[in-house]
Amino acid sequence: MTIDAVLEPAVTVLDRPAPDRPAATPGRPVARRTARLLIVDGEAIVRFGLRQLVAPDPELAVVGEAASPRDALVVADRCPPDLVILDVDLGRGDSAGVELARMLLERHRGVRVLVLTGCRDREVMRRTVRLGVHGYLRKGAETAEILRAIHALLRGESVFDSRGPGMVPDVVREEDRPAVRQLGAAMLTDRENQVLRLLAVGMSNREIGVRLLISEATVKFHVRNLRDKLEVRRRTEIVYTATRQGIV
Repeated sequence: MTIDAVLEPAVTVLDRPAPDRPAATPGRPVARRTARLLIVDGEAIVRFGLRQLVAPDPELAVVGEAASPRDALVVADRCPPDLVILDVDLGRGDSAGVELARMLLERHRGVRVLVLTGCRDREVMRRTVRLGVHGYLRKGAETAEILRAIHALLRGESVFDSRGPGMVPDVVREEDRPAVRQLGAAMLTDRENQVLRLLAVGMSNREIGVRLLISEATVKFHVRNLRDKLEVRRRTEIVYTATRQGIV
Protein backbone atom coordinates (compact mmCIF):
# COMPACT_ATOMS: atom_id res chain seq x y z
CA MET A 1 0.00 0.00 0.00
CA THR A 2 1.37 3.44 -0.94
CA ILE A 3 1.47 6.44 1.37
CA ASP A 4 -1.04 8.18 -0.94
CA ALA A 5 -3.62 5.60 0.05
CA VAL A 6 -3.31 6.68 3.65
CA LEU A 7 -2.91 10.45 3.43
CA GLU A 8 -6.16 11.14 1.66
CA PRO A 9 -8.30 14.31 2.03
CA ALA A 10 -9.42 15.27 5.53
CA VAL A 11 -13.09 15.30 4.54
CA THR A 12 -14.92 12.46 2.89
CA VAL A 13 -18.67 12.33 2.33
CA LEU A 14 -20.64 9.78 0.39
CA ASP A 15 -23.24 11.24 -1.92
CA ARG A 16 -25.89 8.95 -0.47
CA PRO A 17 -26.42 7.30 2.92
CA ALA A 18 -25.41 3.69 3.26
CA PRO A 19 -28.20 1.54 1.81
CA ASP A 20 -30.33 -0.62 4.01
CA ARG A 21 -29.51 -4.30 3.98
CA PRO A 22 -31.83 -6.49 1.88
CA ALA A 23 -34.94 -7.77 3.60
CA ALA A 24 -34.75 -11.27 4.97
CA THR A 25 -36.47 -14.11 3.18
CA PRO A 26 -39.65 -15.58 4.74
CA GLY A 27 -38.94 -17.67 7.79
CA ARG A 28 -35.69 -15.83 8.64
CA PRO A 29 -35.14 -12.94 11.08
CA VAL A 30 -35.20 -9.47 9.52
CA ALA A 31 -31.66 -8.07 9.25
CA ARG A 32 -30.85 -4.83 11.04
CA ARG A 33 -30.24 -1.70 8.98
CA THR A 34 -26.60 -0.92 8.32
CA ALA A 35 -25.48 1.67 10.90
CA ARG A 36 -23.96 4.89 9.53
CA LEU A 37 -20.65 5.94 11.11
CA LEU A 38 -18.88 9.31 11.02
CA ILE A 39 -15.18 9.40 11.99
CA VAL A 40 -13.75 12.69 13.29
CA ASP A 41 -10.03 12.70 13.98
CA GLY A 42 -7.21 15.08 13.11
CA GLU A 43 -4.85 12.29 12.04
CA ALA A 44 -5.35 10.70 8.61
CA ILE A 45 -3.74 7.43 9.71
CA VAL A 46 -6.22 7.07 12.58
CA ARG A 47 -9.19 7.66 10.30
CA PHE A 48 -7.78 5.11 7.85
CA GLY A 49 -7.29 2.57 10.63
CA LEU A 50 -10.83 2.97 11.93
CA ARG A 51 -12.26 2.55 8.42
CA GLN A 52 -10.26 -0.63 7.98
CA LEU A 53 -11.42 -1.87 11.39
CA VAL A 54 -15.14 -1.62 10.62
CA ALA A 55 -14.96 -2.48 6.89
CA PRO A 56 -15.45 -6.27 7.33
CA ASP A 57 -18.56 -5.77 9.50
CA PRO A 58 -21.72 -5.88 7.34
CA GLU A 59 -23.69 -4.02 10.00
CA LEU A 60 -21.41 -0.96 9.91
CA ALA A 61 -20.69 1.55 7.14
CA VAL A 62 -18.49 4.65 7.30
CA VAL A 63 -20.46 7.36 5.48
CA GLY A 64 -18.02 10.20 6.12
CA GLU A 65 -14.93 11.44 7.89
CA ALA A 66 -13.50 14.80 8.90
CA ALA A 67 -10.42 16.31 10.52
CA SER A 68 -11.97 19.51 11.92
CA PRO A 69 -15.18 20.55 13.74
CA ARG A 70 -16.34 22.66 10.81
CA ASP A 71 -15.94 19.82 8.31
CA ALA A 72 -17.56 17.35 10.71
CA LEU A 73 -20.72 19.48 10.89
CA VAL A 74 -20.87 19.68 7.09
CA VAL A 75 -20.61 15.91 6.80
CA ALA A 76 -23.16 15.25 9.57
CA ASP A 77 -25.69 17.66 8.07
CA ARG A 78 -25.35 16.10 4.62
CA CYS A 79 -25.53 12.49 5.77
CA PRO A 80 -26.77 12.22 9.39
CA PRO A 81 -24.85 9.45 11.19
CA ASP A 82 -26.09 6.92 13.72
CA LEU A 83 -22.74 6.98 15.54
CA VAL A 84 -19.87 9.48 15.65
CA ILE A 85 -16.38 8.34 16.66
CA LEU A 86 -14.75 11.55 17.89
CA ASP A 87 -11.35 12.60 19.16
CA VAL A 88 -11.86 15.72 21.31
CA ASP A 89 -8.27 16.79 20.60
CA LEU A 90 -8.52 18.14 17.05
CA GLY A 91 -5.39 20.27 17.05
CA ARG A 92 -7.18 23.46 18.14
CA GLY A 93 -7.37 22.74 21.84
CA ASP A 94 -9.80 20.45 23.60
CA SER A 95 -12.54 23.09 23.72
CA ALA A 96 -13.16 22.72 19.96
CA GLY A 97 -13.74 18.98 20.23
CA VAL A 98 -15.97 19.33 23.28
CA GLU A 99 -18.03 22.02 21.58
CA LEU A 100 -18.34 19.84 18.48
CA ALA A 101 -19.73 17.01 20.63
CA ARG A 102 -22.28 19.45 22.07
CA MET A 103 -23.39 20.64 18.62
CA LEU A 104 -23.68 17.13 17.20
CA LEU A 105 -25.85 16.02 20.12
CA GLU A 106 -28.05 19.12 19.87
CA ARG A 107 -28.48 19.13 16.10
CA HIS A 108 -28.87 15.40 15.46
CA ARG A 109 -31.30 13.89 17.92
CA GLY A 110 -30.66 10.21 18.51
CA VAL A 111 -27.03 10.26 17.35
CA ARG A 112 -24.62 8.27 19.54
CA VAL A 113 -21.18 9.70 20.31
CA LEU A 114 -18.10 7.62 21.15
CA VAL A 115 -15.13 9.70 22.29
CA LEU A 116 -11.93 7.88 21.28
CA THR A 117 -9.01 10.01 22.41
CA GLY A 118 -5.58 10.13 23.98
CA CYS A 119 -6.63 13.07 26.18
CA ARG A 120 -6.55 12.29 29.91
CA ASP A 121 -7.49 15.74 31.19
CA ARG A 122 -10.07 15.24 33.97
CA GLU A 123 -11.85 18.52 33.20
CA VAL A 124 -12.25 17.58 29.54
CA MET A 125 -13.68 14.20 30.58
CA ARG A 126 -16.07 15.88 32.99
CA ARG A 127 -17.30 18.34 30.38
CA THR A 128 -17.89 15.71 27.70
CA VAL A 129 -19.68 13.38 30.12
CA ARG A 130 -21.93 16.25 31.22
CA LEU A 131 -22.86 16.82 27.59
CA GLY A 132 -24.21 13.28 27.40
CA VAL A 133 -21.69 11.42 25.23
CA HIS A 134 -22.37 7.70 25.28
CA GLY A 135 -18.85 6.29 25.37
CA TYR A 136 -15.29 7.32 26.24
CA LEU A 137 -12.29 5.16 25.35
CA ARG A 138 -8.56 5.78 25.27
CA LYS A 139 -6.79 5.45 21.93
CA GLY A 140 -4.67 2.63 23.32
CA ALA A 141 -7.72 0.36 23.51
CA GLU A 142 -7.60 -2.98 21.67
CA THR A 143 -9.34 -3.07 18.29
CA ALA A 144 -11.75 -5.74 19.54
CA GLU A 145 -12.65 -3.48 22.45
CA ILE A 146 -13.39 -0.58 20.11
CA LEU A 147 -15.63 -2.79 17.98
CA ARG A 148 -17.48 -4.04 21.06
CA ALA A 149 -17.97 -0.44 22.19
CA ILE A 150 -19.37 0.56 18.79
CA HIS A 151 -21.94 -2.22 18.82
CA ALA A 152 -22.80 -1.60 22.48
CA LEU A 153 -23.54 2.07 21.77
CA LEU A 154 -25.67 1.16 18.76
CA ARG A 155 -27.69 -1.14 21.06
CA GLY A 156 -28.37 1.81 23.32
CA GLU A 157 -25.74 1.01 25.95
CA SER A 158 -22.91 3.18 27.31
CA VAL A 159 -19.19 2.30 27.47
CA PHE A 160 -16.63 4.14 29.59
CA ASP A 161 -12.97 3.21 29.99
CA SER A 162 -12.25 2.18 33.58
CA ARG A 163 -8.50 1.56 33.29
CA GLY A 164 -5.77 3.88 34.42
CA PRO A 165 -5.74 6.65 37.03
CA GLY A 166 -8.34 9.36 36.74
CA MET A 167 -10.35 7.64 34.04
CA VAL A 168 -14.01 8.44 33.39
CA PRO A 169 -15.82 6.42 36.10
CA ASP A 170 -13.78 8.24 38.75
CA VAL A 171 -14.60 11.57 37.16
CA VAL A 172 -18.31 10.78 36.90
CA ARG A 173 -18.47 9.84 40.58
CA GLU A 174 -17.14 13.24 41.64
CA GLU A 175 -19.57 15.93 42.69
CA ASP A 176 -20.98 17.22 39.42
CA ARG A 177 -22.28 20.74 39.93
CA PRO A 178 -22.63 22.92 36.82
CA ALA A 179 -20.09 25.71 36.51
CA VAL A 180 -21.27 29.20 37.37
CA ARG A 181 -21.16 31.41 34.31
CA GLN A 182 -19.99 34.62 35.94
CA LEU A 183 -17.62 37.20 34.53
CA GLY A 184 -17.27 39.71 37.34
CA ALA A 185 -20.45 41.75 37.11
CA ALA A 186 -20.98 40.88 33.44
CA MET A 187 -22.95 37.94 32.06
CA LEU A 188 -23.09 36.69 28.50
CA THR A 189 -26.36 36.99 26.62
CA ASP A 190 -27.88 33.96 24.85
CA ARG A 191 -26.75 35.32 21.48
CA GLU A 192 -23.22 35.94 22.76
CA ASN A 193 -23.11 32.34 23.99
CA GLN A 194 -24.21 31.15 20.54
CA VAL A 195 -21.50 33.20 18.83
CA LEU A 196 -18.92 31.98 21.34
CA ARG A 197 -19.76 28.32 20.65
CA LEU A 198 -19.38 28.81 16.91
CA LEU A 199 -16.09 30.65 17.42
CA ALA A 200 -14.93 27.62 19.42
CA VAL A 201 -15.33 25.33 16.38
CA GLY A 202 -13.36 27.71 14.15
CA MET A 203 -16.11 29.47 12.19
CA SER A 204 -15.51 32.86 10.57
CA ASN A 205 -17.80 35.87 11.11
CA ARG A 206 -19.46 35.23 7.76
CA GLU A 207 -20.10 31.56 8.54
CA ILE A 208 -21.47 32.44 11.98
CA GLY A 209 -23.83 34.95 10.38
CA VAL A 210 -25.12 32.35 7.92
CA ARG A 211 -25.62 29.79 10.72
CA LEU A 212 -27.45 32.22 13.03
CA LEU A 213 -29.30 34.08 10.24
CA ILE A 214 -27.80 37.44 11.21
CA SER A 215 -25.59 39.92 9.33
CA GLU A 216 -21.81 39.79 9.48
CA ALA A 217 -21.86 43.27 11.03
CA THR A 218 -24.05 41.95 13.85
CA VAL A 219 -21.62 39.08 14.40
CA LYS A 220 -18.76 41.58 14.67
CA PHE A 221 -20.80 43.50 17.25
CA HIS A 222 -21.21 40.37 19.39
CA VAL A 223 -17.53 39.46 18.99
CA ARG A 224 -16.58 42.95 20.19
CA ASN A 225 -18.87 42.54 23.21
CA LEU A 226 -17.24 39.19 23.98
CA ARG A 227 -13.79 40.80 23.88
CA ASP A 228 -14.96 43.53 26.25
CA LYS A 229 -16.65 41.17 28.72
CA LEU A 230 -13.75 38.73 28.72
CA GLU A 231 -11.28 41.61 28.90
CA VAL A 232 -9.16 40.46 25.96
CA ARG A 233 -7.81 42.44 23.02
CA ARG A 234 -7.76 39.88 20.21
CA ARG A 235 -10.39 37.62 18.72
CA THR A 236 -8.05 34.64 19.07
CA GLU A 237 -8.02 35.08 22.85
CA ILE A 238 -11.79 34.84 23.26
CA VAL A 239 -12.19 31.05 23.21
CA TYR A 240 -9.03 30.45 25.24
CA THR A 241 -10.13 32.85 27.99
CA ALA A 242 -13.72 31.58 27.99
CA THR A 243 -12.45 28.02 28.36
CA ARG A 244 -10.21 28.97 31.27
CA GLN A 245 -13.20 30.55 33.00
CA GLY A 246 -15.42 27.50 32.43
CA ILE A 247 -17.83 29.25 30.05
CA VAL A 248 -17.35 26.79 27.15
